[in-house]
Amino acid sequence: MVPSRTLFGFAAVNPVRTQKPPDYNVGLKDMTQMSQSLAKHERPPPREKMAKAFTSVILEKSAKHATPMEDSEIGLVKATFQYLRQTQETGDEPRLTFEEMVHTMHLLVNGGPESPVEAPNLISFAKILGDEINREEEAEGQYRARGLNMLAEILASRNRPREAHEILDALWSKDPTLVRGQQWTNLLLGFARAGDQEQMVRVIDLMKDRDAPFSSEIHQILLQFYWNSARDIDMMKKWYDFGIDRGLVPTRRAQAAVLRACSYTNNLEWGESVMRSYLEKAPNTERERNEAWILILQWAAAKGKGFEELNQLLGVLVQKAKDQEIDAQPDIKIINGLITMATFRKDAYAAERYLALGRQWGVEADQSTLVLQLEYRLDSNDLDGAKIAYEELKSYWPTADEHPSHALRREREHRLVNRLITALCKRKPVNYSQVMGIINDLDERKARLSPDAVSALALVHLQRAELHELVDLLNTQAYRFSAEQRAVVCNTLTEYCLDASVLTARIWDAYNILRRAFPELGMQQRTKIMMAFFDRGRSDMATHVFGHMRHLDMPDLRPGIESYALCFEGIGKAEDQESLKMMHNMLILDNTVEPDTKLYNALMLAYMGCCKSNQSLVYWEDIVHSREGPTYESIQIALRACEDARSGERHAKDIWNRLKRFEIPLTREIYAAYVGALAGRSLFDECVETINNSERDANYTPDVLLLGTFHNALPRIKQEAMDKWASKAYPAAWAEVKKLSKKDGSRPGRARRGMIYNINRDIRP
Repeated sequence: MVPSRTLFGFAAVNPVRTQKPPDYNVGLKDMTQMSQSLAKHERPPPREKMAKAFTSVILEKSAKHATPMEDSEIGLVKATFQYLRQTQETGDEPRLTFEEMVHTMHLLVNGGPESPVEAPNLISFAKILGDEINREEEAEGQYRARGLNMLAEILASRNRPREAHEILDALWSKDPTLVRGQQWTNLLLGFARAGDQEQMVRVIDLMKDRDAPFSSEIHQILLQFYWNSARDIDMMKKWYDFGIDRGLVPTRRAQAAVLRACSYTNNLEWGESVMRSYLEKAPNTERERNEAWILILQWAAAKGKGFEELNQLLGVLVQKAKDQEIDAQPDIKIINGLITMATFRKDAYAAERYLALGRQWGVEADQSTLVLQLEYRLDSNDLDGAKIAYEELKSYWPTADEHPSHALRREREHRLVNRLITALCKRKPVNYSQVMGIINDLDERKARLSPDAVSALALVHLQRAELHELVDLLNTQAYRFSAEQRAVVCNTLTEYCLDASVLTARIWDAYNILRRAFPELGMQQRTKIMMAFFDRGRSDMATHVFGHMRHLDMPDLRPGIESYALCFEGIGKAEDQESLKMMHNMLILDNTVEPDTKLYNALMLAYMGCCKSNQSLVYWEDIVHSREGPTYESIQIALRACEDARSGERHAKDIWNRLKRFEIPLTREIYAAYVGALAGRSLFDECVETINNSERDANYTPDVLLLGTFHNALPRIKQEAMDKWASKAYPAAWAEVKKLSKKDGSRPGRARRGMIYNINRDIRP
């Protein structure tokens, strides 16, 4: 058998020395050409050439002082690796050995981009190598474990701690010695970066069960997490004591986290002993000295020391350093430390004083100072001051793309600028040119608007009737949002559509933009908008909203019985016969809805409201013969329909006799509705008799509802007689009725009605 040759040949192959520009590798150029050829479905460079390119890049990046690979470079290396593996056909072709794959994995651990987030190619290539390493049957367990430990380290450091946890658990289950002790620290740090407190606690419990050492580094990770991410002082105390009880000496960074937490939250009593311990050890480096000065000044400020006292304390610290022959002066990082605490405490006045303290020592603001200034001025609603801070901050923004390591700082700046945009949009009157200027600045920086900023700007566009600008805004911003973020904008526009103070035409435009930009607009929100149009007296628009719901592709958003019932109810109140016809046709054609009593009740209300009481009673018969049967609302609606229906008295008496025959308890609403049915057919004497018998038949004393219904349902010519009768028969109750305002009760189909009292006889289906 012909032995296979290795792809790298580390022992025999030296990097080719060629004249090339700085930081340029010919292998990367070949890899780029290969990727372009594959993308165009063209013949790629020869396999032998790509093997040499791979070797060249890996060897160069393995050098002691090599620059880390960017993620795009890792993407080219990954594509080349996959190409070489896929095109390997015979055993004598160059191939990547197991040892060389582990070496490549080691390179990924130490040579990737600085940012822990922006490395998709690194992560995917590490997983590919991990799968290859795991499949190597000839490799020894310890050597295979080395590669998998490195994969777990990469995943834990790149916001994939759960995947790292799975790899380590699998290794542990085979042999606990295969997991390096440092991996638990890496894993805990990964969950801390991800803010996953629950998983952090599980890892600690797992470490206890597996007798893994609880180190000072883990102690530090926990304390920093519970301050920087969770702001949980109680948990900090718990884990601080947990480490001390086990004889650990807290690291200076762990102590710094505790002191910072105590100063910010005024937990000074707990921090006293920590501060003494911290000061016992002199700082060794300029960085440690700066941190110590910041903590001392923050501690003094937390104890209530004023501006002059802090100024004197700074002088003492400078003199003490000079006595030790150290040339130390306060710098902006120290001043920023004080401003950071004031910003946390929402104390803008103190922050401005600390800034003045820095100027007194000849220290000028830097980019971090301006970020803090923007934040605390926004917190104090000082928008003019925040705008000034923003303009100064903007001068620090580079015109070219920034380094990925600045991603977190950029993210914070953009978050604050979005807050500024949101606040400026909400201020009245809106300085439109100012707002758009800031948005253009963000656009040039390729920064995205936040959901709150998009929502606030959307309202500004609506108020200015800038519909095209609103559509452009949603098209360019909202599609990038998550479902939760889209809901923020969607809810804002929905609230605008429900604002009764806005003109109907503008609401209609806003609704149409809303439904097109957010097809996921919920049923509840759509229904609210529909009912808002009914409240505005625009049943035509409300019916169109319903029609839009009905034509949605998503079954969960299509209208059901409840929505149909609400729409028919609104149409009845609006007395809109055209909309009723259109809605009823939609119901007939909708094979997803099976009418029930509630829907029939709504149909009765709609037809009764549109002066088609005879048709309304048809649905009463449908209810009577249905399996579900009538409800109290059905009975009341049917009796109301009898007021205007032909032969309505016959239907009303039939219903009444059934109620008595089956001994159905009579409510005051049903009793009043029956009197109204008789009155509507001019049966004055029968109404009087029924009212007089109300206490006997239903234990119901005639009141405003009963007497008012009697009056309102009568024809105009009989209302005067009713007035005289009620004044004598029930003077107190009738006096209460007469206190109510009146309105004209006549309308198409009810021309006989005169003035009627404003009595609430609304019925819900």
